[in-house]
Amino acid sequence: MQVSEDACAQLEDELLFCEDCRLYFRDTCPQHGVPTFIADSPVPARAPSRALLSLPQGLLVKERPQGGLGVWSALPALPRGCIFGPYQGEVVLEHGECTLFSWAVRENGSYFYIDASDDSKSSWMRYVACASTEEEHNLTVFQYRGRIYYRACQAIGAGAELLVWIGEEYARTLGLQLGAHFKYEFGEKELLLKMFQDLQAKPPEPAPTATPYLCGDLASPGGHLRKAGPPAPAFPLLEGTQNLVGLGRAQSRYWTFFGFQGDAYGRILDKTKIICKLCGVRLSYSGNTTNLRQHLIYKHRQEYNQLVGAPDPPKGALPPAAPLARTTRAVADFLVWDLMPLEVVEGEGFGQMLNALDPGYKPPAAAFLAHTLLRERHLQGQAKVMALARGLPHCALSLDLWPHSPSLSYLTLTLHYVDDTFEACARVLGSRPVPEEPTPESLAEALGWAAEEWGVRESGTYAVGPHGPAARQAAAALGWQALPCVGQALGGATEAVLALPPIRSALERCRRLAVWALAVPGRAEEPLLRAQLKRFLRDGAQWQSAHGLLHGLLEQAEALGGLGPQEEPALRPQDWAALQDAADVLKPLAVAASTFTKDPFAGLSLVKPVLTSLLYKHLAPGEWDSELARAAKGAAHRELSRRYAEPEVERALNLACALDPRFRSLDFLSPPDRVETLRLLALEAARLAEVPGASPSPPPPKQPRQDSAIEYLLGDLCSVRGGAGVASVQQRAEQECASFQTAGASSLGQEPLQWWKTHHAQYPLLARAARQLLCVPATAAPTAWLFGEAGQAVYRKRAALAPEHVDMLLFLHGNRAVL
Repeated sequence: MQVSEDACAQLEDELLFCEDCRLYFRDTCPQHGVPTFIADSPVPARAPSRALLSLPQGLLVKERPQGGLGVWSALPALPRGCIFGPYQGEVVLEHGECTLFSWAVRENGSYFYIDASDDSKSSWMRYVACASTEEEHNLTVFQYRGRIYYRACQAIGAGAELLVWIGEEYARTLGLQLGAHFKYEFGEKELLLKMFQDLQAKPPEPAPTATPYLCGDLASPGGHLRKAGPPAPAFPLLEGTQNLVGLGRAQSRYWTFFGFQGDAYGRILDKTKIICKLCGVRLSYSGNTTNLRQHLIYKHRQEYNQLVGAPDPPKGALPPAAPLARTTRAVADFLVWDLMPLEVVEGEGFGQMLNALDPGYKPPAAAFLAHTLLRERHLQGQAKVMALARGLPHCALSLDLWPHSPSLSYLTLTLHYVDDTFEACARVLGSRPVPEEPTPESLAEALGWAAEEWGVRESGTYAVGPHGPAARQAAAALGWQALPCVGQALGGATEAVLALPPIRSALERCRRLAVWALAVPGRAEEPLLRAQLKRFLRDGAQWQSAHGLLHGLLEQAEALGGLGPQEEPALRPQDWAALQDAADVLKPLAVAASTFTKDPFAGLSLVKPVLTSLLYKHLAPGEWDSELARAAKGAAHRELSRRYAEPEVERALNLACALDPRFRSLDFLSPPDRVETLRLLALEAARLAEVPGASPSPPPPKQPRQDSAIEYLLGDLCSVRGGAGVASVQQRAEQECASFQTAGASSLGQEPLQWWKTHHAQYPLLARAARQLLCVPATAAPTAWLFGEAGQAVYRKRAALAPEHVDMLLFLHGNRAVL
């Protein structure tokens, strides 16, 4: 008989089970083909936190409400019958070395164990929890070709926890022949460990007359298999609770202390309320043991410890902290909001600070945060932003190219749109590695990814970012228009001025003077002067602060005039003249930069007026300008003109201005350009109204009236201007454009989107065009980053992030206010 059992076990070890046919097969199901094996993510052997790193894409490890870790699906659906595995760990031969992470494997009539206690030698499957009831399980454990696997016994939807169940297949693997009438339901893993104690590491001797396991009687808490042994400990149950009715198929040990109110025939009266036999409290019951376990831990800790065999806590000890404690979430929030490297949590000082704030708290490892809590937030956030992006009628993208290291750069893509309440919104989509000098192919790949992954190919129109042929080609491949970033344009103009030889020479002399003055105490005694020189050495290479630094140096001209080695002035008169000319030319550029930072959102409509003012007024050569000043204005003028010289860019700027109530009169355009812009605006408004899915507001219904005789006869042949006929969409668009343009201009302090929020019903067709064009940003990155000191701090933080965390942390940081 033993030989026959071994032969059957060996045969079953070569078979798989089809959840659809409910039949066993070898290699391929005749009806449904080869089963789907879901592979682990590749990880080097013995890598730290190898188990977490092996998690397949679309699965999450996070803390369970009832304590411990579990695995959840973030995929739309895991199909029934898919197989995970094999289960990985260390091979052990002694049952005494088994843990909650162990499974027994039968081989030639003997057993060994796979133990996954060490997360550096195991896989993600160690985190899959056992189901508490048959109804909640969705995975079944089984042995195949000497390895342990999990099979999905039902389709698993997004947000569902993976819960494994120990059923008939694995029971036969353990040699438990209890008959077809017995339901193989063992419940929690601790019970299985007790069964492992009787499995032998050598072929078991036949014992037909002795049965090491007994079926529990119906009064037992589970009716599941139980090893014969000493009686269970006695507990101080309330008098009368012995009459409470238990579930006939309950598996959890916690049912020892709970039951339902029953009638005289032992039938349950109310399955939504369960009663504690220790204190009589009624608890809500929803089909699992979470409430039961939590009640025992917090109210009956001593009995709970007796039940699970754990030592009693010291007297006066506090109950365990709530799952995923607030401190852990606060640590994750700190990393995201301050854009900090995850390795910060492993620093000794960080640990001491947390211990002072929350005594006894141990910070989680960086890998744990990256692959559990933060990864879960990232996936959930992506799903939320993706659903939003796919439903937008109009949007624009900004492309922020920034260096991470000498050999690695990233392109961060941000989605911009105007919502139904005419509020400007931005959502970070992702950050992708690109060459330091992006090629058309690399930019096209990044834009194509954004268009397809986030579903904005049709709704996207403009891409604001790097200037040049590569960006134009990448955008044109999607049918979009590439626009230059005004911040980069102002920066290029400023650098062109500073690169002129006389100005560059004067700045270099200033640098040497500052180094000399600060090298020895006493050379520059005035505190304000020392502060100015230190700031010059720190920020002198940054174009954003160039005008402020020059202005500060000129204010200290008297103090600096007497400084220099060997009592000789380091700065000559021509140097001071060059610095003065540079400061005068850079002043309007600095004012333009500050103009874009005044509002939280700097839109495209502000670019053309500012650009026109700079090119035709402030950077135009003056009668009293020096030769150097003329050269500096010419250099800045050429740089700005070069970036905005394309007709398509000019057209987009004009259309945005035409929809801005501050600039709707278009006074800065020539009459032909003004007429052409209004014509294009009417065409665009009419086109948007006819887009499938658009629902333009119809004109108010006309009251029926009695036609005259001549109208009855000739009304269809002779249309009367201003008559009762319904105007076409194009005519209505033209009428709205004419009415909007001739209305009085708003003050320059008026925020354009707030104006449209109030007046969109007055111009319904133009309002759609306003949502499309006024959502386009003027810059590729937030203006506070480009023109302020805050940007330098952000750039340093981004460069300090590990490459594998850049995309996740920048996404969470950029969308932190809405996730």
